[in-house]
Amino acid sequence: MNSAHRLSFGRLHPKAPQLLFMCLTVALLTGCAAFKQPSEQEKQTVHELTSTMRTWALGRGLIDLPANWSGGGDVKLYYGLGADHASVEVRVLGENVTQERFDAALNERARRIAAVKNDEQQDASMLVSARLETPQKIWLQYFESTEVPDTFVHEFHLLVGDAYVMLRAVSFNGNTAPVEDRLLKLSKEIFKVTPETAGAGFALDSIVIRSHHDQEIASFDFSPPASDVSLSIYINALSPDDEERLHVRTPKDGQIFLAGDYENLRARKITLAGMQAEESLIGFSDDTHRQILFVSENYRDNPSLARPGMSIRLSAGGMKGESVDPNEPEDLVRWTLPQFANKGYELPLWQQPASPEPVNPSLTDYEAMAVWDAILKSVRIRYGAVAPRPDPEANIRGPSVKEAAESKRILHEFIASFENPSHVPGRGSAGATGMRSPCVSNEL
Repeated sequence: MNSAHRLSFGRLHPKAPQLLFMCLTVALLTGCAAFKQPSEQEKQTVHELTSTMRTWALGRGLIDLPANWSGGGDVKLYYGLGADHASVEVRVLGENVTQERFDAALNERARRIAAVKNDEQQDASMLVSARLETPQKIWLQYFESTEVPDTFVHEFHLLVGDAYVMLRAVSFNGNTAPVEDRLLKLSKEIFKVTPETAGAGFALDSIVIRSHHDQEIASFDFSPPASDVSLSIYINALSPDDEERLHVRTPKDGQIFLAGDYENLRARKITLAGMQAEESLIGFSDDTHRQILFVSENYRDNPSLARPGMSIRLSAGGMKGESVDPNEPEDLVRWTLPQFANKGYELPLWQQPASPEPVNPSLTDYEAMAVWDAILKSVRIRYGAVAPRPDPEANIRGPSVKEAAESKRILHEFIASFENPSHVPGRGSAGATGMRSPCVSNEL
């Protein structure tokens, strides 16, 4: 720029207003180029993903996801909040499960656990017991490991309607009775529902858990079939909010894990499930591929079962999920076996095929952000999802059989006194013509 177009600190050059206008125009056009309008194909993709969405249970809430996505979750229930708390893990292992498939899965599970020997217990089987409560309720008990002889894992396998549910807990020091009592009680508090009709309780896939526990921590994972896109949700009902908000942690984590080499696509305050929240949307690349990572966290001053802490993450790019044969029945055993009984499922390292090459995101930034926005706006807490806890001090005991019989006798005598006035206590037959109600005092 020659000296005639330079700006003076003391006064404006006569052509400065025109020059300033030109600079603002260029800047505005540049900004518009950075936020290009979506293509018709992108709009169509977003429409296909968000126009028809399926509602899923999400603990005390609900969430809507694209219709072709699938997944589920598990929850750990805590009884007591001190060091001596107890916990129970609840998983739905399968849907649309027949009694025959349930029986076959239990037989395979028990066989694999029993086949392993505990070399610290004179080569006794790791499976301690397997017994039938009902055809739809089966107990399994096994050593947690060979190192601790009196620590056991208790599994209670349930067929609730056509949902295969597993309850799992650990007993210590050989004290097994309280654990089995807790699992038996919990098994009677699980019901088959649809997400929209779940009512009170913690909803997981197609069941709702209506127990009175003190804390619940859950994880959910969803994705389209054979895709690089995945959605993960972590729920912790009573956890306090992180002292550092998401907008503070993102630059720190980006510097540590990505050396600061990432794109900040969007960061802002939002509302999640009716609570204050933040989101951070970034993209990053290496020499082979690009990935995107969207994160949102909610914040609340008064954590409770009805105001749980939520962390939601959507990722795209990287490793692609394997395709699943729709005609092949879901494996009801493999993914939840104890580690010591999982032999034979995986090939040795030298026989495993090479890992597939990572891929770029199958969604554009615009498509991913549009789907993300639709999902987050759908998260809501169900009305009446938390039932009032019974007051342990309340005396709700009903009358005994003897007390009920005595009350019934007194009631019958009272009714008879109206039908036959001569039987009114304290009055003779002469008082029939001027009988007053037995409820009225003689002193009035």
